[in-house]
Amino acid sequence: MKTYKVKQFAIYKLLLLLSPLLWVACDNDEFLEEIPLDFYSPDNSYTSFDNFEASLYENYEVFRQSFYTTRDAFQSPRNTVNGTDMVQYDQNVGNLNNLLVPTSDFVYTSYWQPAYQIIYNANVILERSESEDTELTAEEKLKIQAEASFFRGYMYKLLADIYGGVPIVLQPETSPRRDFVRATRMETYQQAAEDLQFAAENLPLITEVDDSRISNLTAYHALAEAYLSLEQWDEAVTAASMAIDDPNTSLMTERFGSRVNDEFNPNFPWASGGDPYWDLFRQGNQNRSSGNTEALWVIQYAYNTPGGADGGYRWETASCPRTWRLNHLNNDGSYSNIIPFPNTYYGGRGAGQTKPSHYVYEVVWNRSGYDEDLRNADYNIIRDLKVNNPESDYHGQWVFGDNLPGVIESTTDTIRDWFPILAKIATMGDHPLDIWQDDQTIFGSISTSGGPANTTHRDIYQIRLAETYLVRAEAYLGAGDLESAAQDINIVRMRSNAPSIDAGDVNIDYLLDERARELAWEENRLQTLLRLGKLVERSREYGWIDYYDHQKLWPIPQSEIDKNTEAVLEQNPGY
Repeated sequence: MKTYKVKQFAIYKLLLLLSPLLWVACDNDEFLEEIPLDFYSPDNSYTSFDNFEASLYENYEVFRQSFYTTRDAFQSPRNTVNGTDMVQYDQNVGNLNNLLVPTSDFVYTSYWQPAYQIIYNANVILERSESEDTELTAEEKLKIQAEASFFRGYMYKLLADIYGGVPIVLQPETSPRRDFVRATRMETYQQAAEDLQFAAENLPLITEVDDSRISNLTAYHALAEAYLSLEQWDEAVTAASMAIDDPNTSLMTERFGSRVNDEFNPNFPWASGGDPYWDLFRQGNQNRSSGNTEALWVIQYAYNTPGGADGGYRWETASCPRTWRLNHLNNDGSYSNIIPFPNTYYGGRGAGQTKPSHYVYEVVWNRSGYDEDLRNADYNIIRDLKVNNPESDYHGQWVFGDNLPGVIESTTDTIRDWFPILAKIATMGDHPLDIWQDDQTIFGSISTSGGPANTTHRDIYQIRLAETYLVRAEAYLGAGDLESAAQDINIVRMRSNAPSIDAGDVNIDYLLDERARELAWEENRLQTLLRLGKLVERSREYGWIDYYDHQKLWPIPQSEIDKNTEAVLEQNPGY
């Protein structure tokens, strides 16, 4: 489902925002009770199954808008990697350790605000579903409650990972409240686990939902992550195994999808792929309806479609270089661009805002079989470009392979105009045709303006099965079963022809390396490192931010502390 029920969704979005005010007052005198017949109100809006479905769409929309659709340096998706071992530089972020203080707006707006908005929406749905006025059948009620519980549990897990213990709110607040107190981090994880357990047991099977919706297996994956945080290793293994062992899921190990029959083009040989990992990230290949049995939760986008969020998310502009501005020296001393315009096969109209680190490009592959691991193949990480500009003296030659004279000397020595391109975040030939240049002398030339020219035009994985294997491997590691942990890691590595590892190789740092190889620019790396207490250590070793020791968690937003005048909302130590 690429679109939401837009008009109905808009109505319910408004109602969810107004409902605290609307529900404060009620009149128990049935004689005086007014039932609106020609407009929506809380009393007549949460009655039918369709009413509740429309309200659930709000959480999908808030999730997508909050965590994927912006290009702000301090919002997701950029802040999922900024300040971690994955990033060397961001044009809009200076000393993040000095910006990461309780009074910073992004400490509130990045995660706290949207998470609690989703939790509030879920609480409204859960409360109203228990009303005697609903028309829900028992089966419909269970489905609605399971989906709402998933979102609540998923958000409490995120909040605990990033901030530690937070206030646990399990009902919609109908009047101002200023006496919140923090639960412990373990109590917050426990609440997440309870919600996710209920969701996993009652959500529809993965074969019974459309591409836009979560299923029981989505919840089992999330539940396994919650159990990791609780150090309940056996329970984490069991939950992850529910998704891994389901007969309707499997890793994609053969080439598939929309680009599998592309003809090889010597002008951009990286653009026809060569393995199923490359295929996973091509337009139209993410959903189960396209034959992808690895997808567990896919965030939906569509170009020029109501509800489609402009067709994609903002990784291409953030983390693809400005190849269209990269130039080299001609024989007469003049300079020419490698390509004359932004190009769909050269990272689109990348802006080079967030540059991946040397750890991403070199370190993890030196530990993995640099030449064997297909995730590091030259069509998955593009480290050299062919000059495609007839005005250049070197048209048709390779920038680094032919050692062209110019202003750069290595594959990584610029900040924004050149660094290796991660093909998984590049649209790679699938930008909308209406932004292609009329003049296609250089095939693939697209608009120089922003918008759809610098958007990754495809759906995006929130959870795929390869990560579930790595979650289960972490659970086995926690339980001391290194043989089983190595087996799960090797299943993921085998798909990309990476050398197998032994049980003695497995530790938490190796798992983080493997997550970087498999899930770069997919997982919320910040969340993972904060969950494991590894943010400060790993960023100091591989990244560019020298955190202070106390920044192993984000601070509680000061605005929340200041408003909470009737109880103490404690700040994290050191802030």
